Amino acid sequence: MNINSDQKAVLVVEDDIAYGQMLRDALERLHYQVYLSFSATGGLDLIKQHRIDIVLSDVDMPGITGIDLARRIFKMFLDVPVVLITGLNDLSLVKEALEIGVSDYIVKPIKLDELPIVIERNLQRKQIEKQHMQENKGETLFKALKALMRALDAKDPYTYGHSQRVVKLAMMMANELELPEDQRYTLRLAAAMHDIGKIGMPDSILKKADSLGDIELRRAKDHPIIGSEILGEIEELSEVASIVRHHHERFDGKGYPDGLKGHAIPYFSRLLAIIDAYEALVSNRVYRKAVEREDALREIEANAGSQFDPELVEVFTRAMREGKDQEVENGKTSRELPEMPTFVNKTG
Repeated sequence: MNINSDQKAVLVVEDDIAYGQMLRDALERLHYQVYLSFSATGGLDLIKQHRIDIVLSDVDMPGITGIDLARRIFKMFLDVPVVLITGLNDLSLVKEALEIGVSDYIVKPIKLDELPIVIERNLQRKQIEKQHMQENKGETLFKALKALMRALDAKDPYTYGHSQRVVKLAMMMANELELPEDQRYTLRLAAAMHDIGKIGMPDSILKKADSLGDIELRRAKDHPIIGSEILGEIEELSEVASIVRHHHERFDGKGYPDGLKGHAIPYFSRLLAIIDAYEALVSNRVYRKAVEREDALREIEANAGSQFDPELVEVFTRAMREGKDQEVENGKTSRELPEMPTFVNKTG
């Protein structure tokens, strides 16, 4: 039988054969497409083979219980609501079921005229959740990026910590440059993600204590490309991906990966190049000790016009010598970062 695209598909899992057939017949009369299984194992097979909009499952079944079935379904399909069918003696399990994400429950004996109310209520609830996620896709995206950063932290805590320090200095520069909120957030995301491509680097290179060989160095220089490819998979992050790709370009055109020169390098890439280099200089690494703050600032100034954008170097070094980084560190800035990103204007 072909399923009409407007017809909702219901999976009924009930080990009582007569009761399951009764539910199936009632739902089919209400114009639902119904799949019936008399065991949780059979239900899992059906949900792997057919599009299912909602699951109605008995709680008390031999072998795999309804709660265990719900757990297994949620691993495969987070957007499929599960409604448990329970007897009065099973109500103690309802709290556990709701805690794992079960949408609702029905107490036996079921009033068949209430079935469509329960089904439509839970389908509409899921639809509202999807709409909410779409309307707040910035929040969803932000959570996804945080998960990505946790993955980087697990692989290399130094790189993760370095990125967080780069973020703070980037916010200092956002204050000095009086960036609007949407650009501030774009900059923060780029700062947080600028080394995300190192997820793709082997530990033998990432944590090597002495200098890298030619082949290793070429592999290490791939991290801006890898990072931009990762971020580029997300449409809303196309600008951030470009910034990440070019944060190792040089103002004189001798950088990588594309040899961009001067103002052909994205503005925030030029800014991050300065911050990234400074933060690396003042941090202890496995192959060298940190340099003093003022020595690092003089090193940045010495490379203005060659490695770095000279105008941005002037803003950065002045702000650092005025202690503006400490204001950001201590939360004294008047321009707080917005909670969620907005991807509107391009940076020049």
